[in-house]
Amino acid sequence: MSWPNRITILRLLLVTPFVLLLLDAAESPAYRYGAMALAVLVGALDAADGILARRIGAVTRIGSILDPLADYAFMISALAILSMKGVLSAEADVRLPYWVSVTLIARALFMLVGSVILHLLTGFCQGMPTVAGKAATVLQFIVVASMCAAPDFLALLPRAVPVLLHVLWGATVLLGVVSWLGYVRTGSKILTAGGHGE
Repeated sequence: MSWPNRITILRLLLVTPFVLLLLDAAESPAYRYGAMALAVLVGALDAADGILARRIGAVTRIGSILDPLADYAFMISALAILSMKGVLSAEADVRLPYWVSVTLIARALFMLVGSVILHLLTGFCQGMPTVAGKAATVLQFIVVASMCAAPDFLALLPRAVPVLLHVLWGATVLLGVVSWLGYVRTGSKILTAGGHGE
């Protein structure tokens, strides 16, 4: 097994401890910051395995399947939990707005299902990275990490932090939707080229 695939499997394995830490985040700041550290680690590993795969020429079929699966498993879990009341703080109502989580989870599910459909109909299983898609992914990891620290920052800067969070959420959703539309267009072209278009 190649090193990029090993890193991807590690990312999948880290989803469970991340979820467990996040679900207990209201009990202690240590759990929140532990979850934040794992989010940063998973994000760094996500970038590292892609770069490594391209540099050593180890882009494999299984890697093309596992890589987005690891992304979606982590991000869908994180977004869903961060939208739950009382998860991050037992005292303050600190959570991700539904308009953010629902949009980004819908995007992830659409891309997951779309990838499966493309593979079944055309055999295509490579990634379709775009600048907007990569930027959206980076921002989503920043959203997850910032939400883990939000209860403490809100206590220090109660006026500025909500504004900054809304700007971050808006930019993330905007880039997510833009990349989503780009993937739809690319997927349609692949289907057409594969004889399954109009």
